[in-house]
Amino acid sequence: MRFILVTISMLSCVIGFSQKKKDRDTSSLLIQPDRIEIEFQSSSDEFHVITGDEDGLILVKETNSRRKEGFAWVFTKIDTDLEVEWERVFLIPYGKTLRGWDYFGEKYYFLFSDAQYKPEDLLVFEVEGGDGAMRTMEITTVFPVQLAYFEVVDKTIILGGSTNYRPVIITYHVDEQKPRVLPGIYDNNTQLLDVIIDDDARVFSVIVMEKMQNKKLTTRVKTFTAEGLLIQNNIVNPGDRLSLIDGASTIFENGFQYVAGAYSRKSSRYSRGLYLAKFVNGRQQFVKYHNYADLDNFFGYLNKRRERRIKDRIDKRKALGKKNRFSYQLLVHKIIERDDDYVMVAEAYYPRYSSYTPYAPGGYAFSPFSSGTTRSFLGYKYTHAIVVGFDRNGNIIWDHSFEIEDALTFTQKEFVTVSTFEDKIVLLYLEENEIRSKVIRGSEILEGQTFNPVRLTYASDELKSKNPELEDLTKWYDDTMIAYGIQNIVSTNTGTKSSRKIFYINKIQYHQEGSLN
Repeated sequence: MRFILVTISMLSCVIGFSQKKKDRDTSSLLIQPDRIEIEFQSSSDEFHVITGDEDGLILVKETNSRRKEGFAWVFTKIDTDLEVEWERVFLIPYGKTLRGWDYFGEKYYFLFSDAQYKPEDLLVFEVEGGDGAMRTMEITTVFPVQLAYFEVVDKTIILGGSTNYRPVIITYHVDEQKPRVLPGIYDNNTQLLDVIIDDDARVFSVIVMEKMQNKKLTTRVKTFTAEGLLIQNNIVNPGDRLSLIDGASTIFENGFQYVAGAYSRKSSRYSRGLYLAKFVNGRQQFVKYHNYADLDNFFGYLNKRRERRIKDRIDKRKALGKKNRFSYQLLVHKIIERDDDYVMVAEAYYPRYSSYTPYAPGGYAFSPFSSGTTRSFLGYKYTHAIVVGFDRNGNIIWDHSFEIEDALTFTQKEFVTVSTFEDKIVLLYLEENEIRSKVIRGSEILEGQTFNPVRLTYASDELKSKNPELEDLTKWYDDTMIAYGIQNIVSTNTGTKSSRKIFYINKIQYHQEGSLN
């Protein structure tokens, strides 16, 4: 389950840097068996993709076609073979914006709000996956909430965000039709980090960063039933000298729960390494820390010469009894649970700025040296992802890095999609109509970083531009993923040269045979 706070069109703020590309390997294991195209009827059309596990997915086309009750939006249900099952037109009231979506129990949920005038008045559409029957629910939060999470578990809708700069969680039972503010979350010393759902157990966990009395930061995980009953309240004791500045957790199961994330020496957003804590029946068993310098492959995204130079410096400082200190900003994914280990995935990034000096009304002159310069935010540049395997005692048993090449985004988002099958892990992201991937198994690299173009419909198709208006890649079901976005295509398939602008969805899978065994 996931919630996308910004619409897909906002994700088009990803910028690719032009550079001379070296020869690149393509994956012999990645396949794209199916593809569907939807042609643009209007330049104002916007598309959203909502996955529903093996039930399929729903493609929402947002249009400016006006009716008396509102805009006409097209909802198209597509099965796992990317074949259309049904299509419905729903009228969305004027002023309402799609803020989030989720899938639970063969039903798709869509959250709309009026952010400009009445942000406390929400509208939820519940759409049956089988026949497209739609039910409307009007929800009021009473007070305005800056929403960041929208989840559904059993018959409960979960809304997470902030109000008055404090975190808040609101639950809404679809049968009782009554909102309820979850107690113990609204606090001046906490910041909401994540909301994770266990669909099978029908429970959810709220992860917050909390300021302690000594001004250090730590991570707290509260687990609730779908009805909002608190069943576990775990706070990590980090010691006196460290702060925990990000966190993720496993689902709560039989009293066991692991919490992992990044730590810093001070209450800084720049981390020094990773931590893993274990709880049993609400009691902390341990918390273990791992400096970035202690990882074998943390700097593997660099070229061999730079990586070797950094490792030599690390070894030299260790021999002199000195500590190695590296500072990174990390975006931590949820923890992946395996049979005998736990896998943590995080992405390193940093904000980029440019400096300019006003020289005349309406114009600017770039000058990094002028004392009167003004900094302009360019976006978050992602450098690499790290994948770390922990055993049940919190020890690192292997680690890998995965380079993210020259990508910049104005909103913080998980760039890398992680898919698992059997004992293998596939890391992927989409950039400039190219699927970039890496396959690992424990400490082994089964396939290094590869670059596969998004498969087009016809052999004669060519892309007008390598820089798409928008693109994204996400997990769908089992070991299946999808890539989707907007493409401008030139084709001679009909014998004459023609062009078309389309929204596409490509299914992505990996072979189970060959060198993956």
